[in-house]
Amino acid sequence: MYQALYRKYRPKNLDEVGGQDTIVKIIKNSILNNKINHAYLFAGPRGTGKTSVAKIFAKMVNCENLEKGNPCGKCTSCTVPNNSDIIEIDAASNNGVDEIRELRNKVNLVPSYGKYKVYIIDEVHMLTTGAFNALLKTLEEPPAHIIFVLATTDPHKIPETILSRCQRLDFKKISENNIVKRLSEIANIENIDIEEPALYEIARLSDGGMRDSIGMLDQAVAYSESKITAADIHDINGTLTPEDLKSFINLIIKGDLENIFKKLDFYNDSGKNFVKLTEEIITFMRNILLCLKAPEYFKTINSNYEIYNELVNSINSETILDYIDKLNDCTIEMHQASNTKLLLELAIIKILGKTEIDTKQIKTVEIKEDPVPKPAESPAENETDIKSSELGTKVEIVNSQSEKTQTVKETKQKNRQVDYDKLNEIKEIRINNTLANFNKKAAMAIKQKILSLNDFLLDPDFGKYAGMVLDGTLKAASEKNLIFVYKNERMANLFNENILSIEEVLTKVLDNKYKAIATDVDSWEIIKNEFNSKTKEYTYQEEKINIADLFKEDDEKSEFSVFEDIIEYN
Repeated sequence: MYQALYRKYRPKNLDEVGGQDTIVKIIKNSILNNKINHAYLFAGPRGTGKTSVAKIFAKMVNCENLEKGNPCGKCTSCTVPNNSDIIEIDAASNNGVDEIRELRNKVNLVPSYGKYKVYIIDEVHMLTTGAFNALLKTLEEPPAHIIFVLATTDPHKIPETILSRCQRLDFKKISENNIVKRLSEIANIENIDIEEPALYEIARLSDGGMRDSIGMLDQAVAYSESKITAADIHDINGTLTPEDLKSFINLIIKGDLENIFKKLDFYNDSGKNFVKLTEEIITFMRNILLCLKAPEYFKTINSNYEIYNELVNSINSETILDYIDKLNDCTIEMHQASNTKLLLELAIIKILGKTEIDTKQIKTVEIKEDPVPKPAESPAENETDIKSSELGTKVEIVNSQSEKTQTVKETKQKNRQVDYDKLNEIKEIRINNTLANFNKKAAMAIKQKILSLNDFLLDPDFGKYAGMVLDGTLKAASEKNLIFVYKNERMANLFNENILSIEEVLTKVLDNKYKAIATDVDSWEIIKNEFNSKTKEYTYQEEKINIADLFKEDDEKSEFSVFEDIIEYN
């Protein structure tokens, strides 16, 4: 029967454990100097050798003839099959109080072959609170012949009372070089024909997990009929080659939505993993940023430097950071959604909706000399350039037909005056009303519907307001109210200042009239804490102020108000 490579090449002694030199040294010295602790905690990412080291350690403490700090493999303790002195427990399936009580009843039994009985409890964080409490006393005062080795990928889920009674050893992710070295050794032994770039792709995609990398190599052997290439590794994992990624990201930079969607359809038909694809896009953009900011350093750590360097002059660092931020949010949502392709499409539309302007909506206007004398510090140019790195466009305004020509900022200030004191009163009422009548189910449903605002991003009338909503996060909802939270106070204030138009857009996509309000993330944490401390008998408050009365609009509006709002917002 065929044996999987990761099982076949599991380390049999500490010298075969790669990438964990510190831990290997600690364990060897502890045993050689007879300073063995009664309980150990092995913590670290999956596939980094925790269980393997635990099994080797269990053999070493009972080995009669250690050879250079490794089990001899010849004595009774090393050779006996199904050694009763080594007990492995899977806490994921044996996590109850009864199982731990049974363990406690057996710990007093003396070892059969060696000096110690070793209990290896894998995935120990899966134990229930009751099971941890049952284990605590045994860990505190164990028999002299008992050693516990607890292994976990989530040490933060383990109670402090348990952690404090264990010697903790943290396993780290294995470096790409160590993984490539081990894969090369296995490939030579198994006569696997694989090119070096493919080995490095496996190492990169395994994210520091040796077991995952060996498993991926095994899969590549089954997939490829000849020499294993880097392209084969990408096909297996549903990812793209650096060249393909460069081509796709170039389409994003150009704003070519049509070809972007064609590519995504092709990737979907090819069985690509869109979660991994999104993560690859983020990594690629990070590499562009490194190439832009630290080219000499990046050249030394990445062999594909030229691929990234070709895009350096096509995009600036601020835009890259904005892309990464939006795509990171997308990956978080992907882990909770079934249609990951749709989420990536919406994320790209959202990105391009902030970087594109439909030039057909922008009229060319000439600004005539203002008859009113200007302050000395004001520019005297006859033309004004409005630049925005996010919009990725330069708009030149010339020839205004209005008799009262003015700058964008002047127009905006004149067209809208807000009573902020009363607006804050309404803000407090709406937040309290929402929290008092919070409906989690309704909030989740509304959150999904809000995604359809992406369809309005390029709309000349509602695009700006749709973008404002999508830049925030719906944190709470009730039957009548919505609370949005933003990264900073400026964005939250801008939302509230445009609340009437935003509510109009929300009504279109939610098919219901809601009273919305926004706050920033720092204020949100304070608001939640303060509300929780209030009486639970809070009653719904009616707004005594008509919110429409808070916004005084001048009769005279600029014909470019929508475009001006977009510029101011961005």
